[in-house]
Amino acid sequence: MKPLVTGLVTLVFTPWLWADIQLVDDVGDTLVLDRPAQRIVSLVPHATELLYNIDAGDLILATVAYADYPPAAQELPRVGDYNALNTEAIVSLEPDLLIAFTSGGNRDQISRLRALGYPVFTSDPQTFADIERTLRQFGQLTGREESANRVADRFSADIEHLTRKYGEKAALQVFYQVWHDPLITLNGATFISQIIEMCGGVNVFADLPMPSPQVSLEAVIDKNPEVIVTSGDDTSWQQWPQLQAVANQALLETDPDTMHRPVPALVSGATKLCAAMDQVRERMD
Repeated sequence: MKPLVTGLVTLVFTPWLWADIQLVDDVGDTLVLDRPAQRIVSLVPHATELLYNIDAGDLILATVAYADYPPAAQELPRVGDYNALNTEAIVSLEPDLLIAFTSGGNRDQISRLRALGYPVFTSDPQTFADIERTLRQFGQLTGREESANRVADRFSADIEHLTRKYGEKAALQVFYQVWHDPLITLNGATFISQIIEMCGGVNVFADLPMPSPQVSLEAVIDKNPEVIVTSGDDTSWQQWPQLQAVANQALLETDPDTMHRPVPALVSGATKLCAAMDQVRERMD
């Protein structure tokens, strides 16, 4: 009887042995796996970082360009980038899961890999809630639920803490510059806009329809933000002294590595931005 009892206990406490994993990805497709993935090719940098976050980095066979964090990720083989993939290299790795992005020049290649029978999970988290959900989903996909849930809970708690600390402070009108030529910003349906709000700011272009719209210099001047945030050392705004942000000495710089990826590390970048915005408030008082 002992082997039978042992087998029953195994079935009770490891449900993936008898139940499929079914998850809906970020384009609405349902992925079904009969067991947690063990051989993953991550085709998007944020997914690589998230897998390491939940202690599933050992399952990654290869990744793509710009997947550079944590340092261990830099040692992984590269099978392409946002524009093109080395499909022969991917096939040779015999992955049981591909994690892909929602757009880019490699979409046709991903479709062909899917047609060959390789499971594909598409990931493109846009909000805090999406990041938390993705962490938990990756935990299910890899069988690392306990670690993933712990990281997701901590991320949620960190966001709540920053929101309580800064979210109700005097509102600052903020222009967030993603790129300088052309001028690219972000609308309100993005986690960076949520960071601005969490820090007690108002994204002056939150109401634009596209997630990352191009805006004109004249539009920024017309909005006359109290704070301008750039993702690099950009002193060009100094030539517009009529802007409140220039008068307020509120030209703030952020690190793209800790602000532009939908991963828990954005808490670090958000904390620094919130503190910098608070210093602007103090100067304006």
